[in-house]
Amino acid sequence: MDQINHIKDTRNEEGLSINQIAKKEGINWRTAKKYAYSAVLPKERKQTNNGMMYTEGWNEIVDGWLFEDSRETRKNRRTRKAIFEQLQKLGFTGGYRTVCQYIQDTKKEEHKAPAYEKLEHPAGEAQLDFGTYRVAYENNFRMIKLLVLAYPHCNRAFAVAMPRENRECFLTGLKKLFELSGGVPTEIRIDNLAAAVVQPKKGKEDTVFAEEFELFRSYYRFKAVACNAYSGHEKGAVENKVGYIRYNFFDEIPLMTSFEQMTDWLNKKLAEDSLRNHYQKHFTIDELWKTESESLLRLPTEPYSVFSYKDSKTNKYGELRIDGESIHIPKAGRNSQLLVKYTWNQFTCVNRNGELVHQGYRPYMNETIPVDWEQKFKDWRMKPGAVKHSRYTKLLPPNIKLYLVEQNSATVRDRIRQLYQLLKKYSLETLDERFEELVLSNLGLIESQAEVDMTRYDQLGPKAVKQL
Repeated sequence: MDQINHIKDTRNEEGLSINQIAKKEGINWRTAKKYAYSAVLPKERKQTNNGMMYTEGWNEIVDGWLFEDSRETRKNRRTRKAIFEQLQKLGFTGGYRTVCQYIQDTKKEEHKAPAYEKLEHPAGEAQLDFGTYRVAYENNFRMIKLLVLAYPHCNRAFAVAMPRENRECFLTGLKKLFELSGGVPTEIRIDNLAAAVVQPKKGKEDTVFAEEFELFRSYYRFKAVACNAYSGHEKGAVENKVGYIRYNFFDEIPLMTSFEQMTDWLNKKLAEDSLRNHYQKHFTIDELWKTESESLLRLPTEPYSVFSYKDSKTNKYGELRIDGESIHIPKAGRNSQLLVKYTWNQFTCVNRNGELVHQGYRPYMNETIPVDWEQKFKDWRMKPGAVKHSRYTKLLPPNIKLYLVEQNSATVRDRIRQLYQLLKKYSLETLDERFEELVLSNLGLIESQAEVDMTRYDQLGPKAVKQL
């Protein structure tokens, strides 16, 4: 540029001719004329790929294979030689080094990509959290845990019902969530729950995960990231999803017959909910999820078995402490050493000889919160019209439920008063079991037995109860 500016100044200020400038500067007169009269403007440089990998479209084929292999384990990925040989079968005429160089350049660009990516929630990454919910179970309430896996990029979520937050439930639930998702997230952000974290992040010290969780994580090949202590906002997407599920699907207490049934019911609700538009993007959640699901890692071919072992000893009464409760083991005897195997819902006891001595469900599987039916019927006496639409109605035993619903208000009021008096002597389960003896035959508090259609109670079955 200094020489160009000197030529222009010599021509414009000193008035030299083109030939004089050419002789003075020792350049060709055409060069002197070009820079003396022409304006020099900056040129835009365009990056073009002119190799045969680009011009003939082979790059798209190789990119597809590389993306497909990125979801496989390393030993199941194509080698560069295999890619070259497959390209030759498709008519590729280039050399092996051409393919290797393209793959090398592509992988370098992939490694650079995260540094320039500004996505707040990259596709394929997920957040995980437990939530506590109330359901109706066996004519009572019970509290269950929902393990919720949220994908913030598209706002899709999946959930699994579990009885506890222990390690067996946590890993089993996470395994089911992967199956529901159809793949494994590349990264999962969790809080410092005891089932996965031994020591939270502190200062410069990294999070220490439980050995069982590390084994599970390495098998499914995802990266685990634990939040800082008392920093639930770092996984705000799943925190919001836990609340969204509670306020939209559990406002009316759902009926649960089993944990599998509750999981199926809830994920149908979430699938229906995914048909609404994303809160920011102009697509439905389901449409966004179909695209994001392609970023998930593939599920392993063999299922992962979740269990744990513990050496235990029975007391002098032949009892074993399981989940905080004393369980009698008849075949074990007193002061016997047993190896107890735990799964999320069962436990198995084996003696020193390897013989199975006991197997059963873990105590928390049938935990319920009893309803104070006497107080509830006392409340219903004031407002008998609320019985039909009460959240407690679904908890009533079949005979009692049929006895109260589909009646006029006057009849319902009288029957509520009758049952309230009987509940002072008998439990609701007893009244249902001895319904004809204790309820229908009680002529002092209700209409005569002749006015009651007994065939409706005799024909009660699962289908009839479901329809109520």
